[in-house]
This record gives sequence, structure tokens and C-alpha cells, in this order.
Amino acid sequence: MKIALLSVTKNGRIIVKNIHTILEEDPSVIKVDMFHKNIKETLYNIFNSYDCIIGVMATGIMIRNICALIKNKNEDPAVLVIDEMGKHVISLISGHLGGANDFSIKIADIIDAEPIITTSTDINNKLGIDSLSRRYYLKINDISKIKYINSGLINDERVEIAFNPKLNYIWEDLDVKKSYYKSSTTSDTITISKNSITMNLKPKKLVVGIGSRKDVACSVVIDAINNAMNVLDLPLERIDSIATGQMKQNENGIIDATKELNIPLEIISEKSIKNFKNPDLNDSNFVKNKFGVGGVCEPSSLIAAGNDSILIFRKTPYNGVTVAIAVSKS
Repeated sequence: MKIALLSVTKNGRIIVKNIHTILEEDPSVIKVDMFHKNIKETLYNIFNSYDCIIGVMATGIMIRNICALIKNKNEDPAVLVIDEMGKHVISLISGHLGGANDFSIKIADIIDAEPIITTSTDINNKLGIDSLSRRYYLKINDISKIKYINSGLINDERVEIAFNPKLNYIWEDLDVKKSYYKSSTTSDTITISKNSITMNLKPKKLVVGIGSRKDVACSVVIDAINNAMNVLDLPLERIDSIATGQMKQNENGIIDATKELNIPLEIISEKSIKNFKNPDLNDSNFVKNKFGVGGVCEPSSLIAAGNDSILIFRKTPYNGVTVAIAVSKS
């Protein structure tokens, strides 16, 4: 997630700096930038460049300045507002698809504040279909149907979900909410229906990129992958493939880890990595001097995930193993 932090007052700037310091250490945060004052101009320039915008200011200031910028829930970034005393974190727009609700809880925990969430499914302790899609990186085929499915959940109507048994980790999450009735399908597409209304959710391709020192142990690779997935609160079963560079294709630790986890291994050629460009890559001079490329795990994950894929977990070292995670656009 790429995050912009905005402030207008001296105290607000202090809160922003505290949040920035903590988020910089979070590997699921790909970029975090701070902006002070000039709110109208700043929002106009950055609104479509960040996944989440957090403003420490009056709610009215934020609302008046984003009215002309918002489009729809499928495109708009998450927008949060924090009062100047840091007592409340308000999820303003894109609570589900944009992740504002979950991030409000996260930020509130960081600054010891109270998260304010007003979406119906959440306050009725239901997991909305849009929250489900964001949580597990699922592509919704028709977002216009979300309101019909979610209203059914809120009103305790019968909402059915059909999925392949290999995706049973989703049901373990849903079952807590007692919101859906399940059935099985052999398809990888998840089907959700209420009466005659049906919508499909397709898992996006999620790839774990791996780099490592020479002769790394299998157990260390598995621990590194586990740690990264735990940060994202995702099960190992959600991984579609593990990718590494050609220069690491004979590392037994990586090969054995993919076999033990029963996850396909994709080898990305050195040429592909050298030619790959992405503004979110964190290049290493050490790796560049040794292999002629700026990194292994990040470009490998992004290339394997496909065109327009994005990082959801930036390069992070674990005992000689580097991990990055990318997800496809669709």
C-alpha cells in the first residue's frame, strides 16, 4: 500500500511524523510520504497516486477538497481523517474495496485512538463481499451487484457461496461471521448468489519472490515465507507460485521449500530481471555488483505475477533470505 499523510497544523504534523516513523518499518507499506498545508493543491496532485490518504484535520476540510476528485468505489483511494488531538480515526471513503476500514483500525492502534467505522456490514458484524475480495485479493466481475449481496447479509437473507475445497481457508474466515451458506465447485472461480443475483470472484495471482544467500536451508526459506504471509494475515494456501531469479535456480533450499509447501516454482531469467523497470523496486548495490541486477525477489515476484502487477510486501530480509510478494491486476 502506498500512503500519503497530510497535516495542516503543528500538532497534526507531529501526529503525522509519528505515524510515518512506524509505517516506514512496515513491509506491507510500499511507500509513505508526508505533506504539510496546501491541502487543496496537494490532494489534486496526489489523489490518484496513493492507495490511502490520511489527513490529520477537520473532516469538513477533507470532504470539501475531495468532492471533485472522487469517482467510484472501484477507483478511489482509501481516505481517513484523524482529529488534531489524535483521539479518533475516521474511515471516510473506500472502506471496503479501498481498505479504509481495516486501515483505520491499524492506524488507531498505532496512535492509541478510537477507529470510527460506519459501513453497515461492519457494524452488523458481517463480512461484506467487497471486504472479502480485498482481504484475499479477489477480482469482482461486477461491482454493481455488491450492494445487493451485502444488503442480503445485513438482513440475514440466504446468501450462498460456492468455492473449490482447496480455498477452504476462506470459509474458515467466513464461518466466524455466520453470514453465508456454502457449497462446493470444481472451478477456481468463487460464485456468490442471493436469489437470482449472482456474482463471481476470481483469485488474482499472488506470487512470493525469493532471493537468498548461497546454500540457504529449506527451513529458513519456509520460515521467511511464513513470516511474510503472517504480516499480510494470509494463509500459505493463498500463494499461487514462488518465483526466483535464474541465478538462484539451483539453490536446493529454495527448491526443497517449494516442494515441501507444494507450491509451483517459477524461474525468471536474468535478462528479464535486468530489463524490468518498476518505480517501486528497492535495488541493492551488493546484489547488483554480484549478479548484475538490482534485486531478485521483488522483480521476480512482479514479473511472475504478470503485467501491471503490484507489490503488496516489499523486499524484507529474514536470516539470509529476502522475500517480496506481488499480486496481479486481475
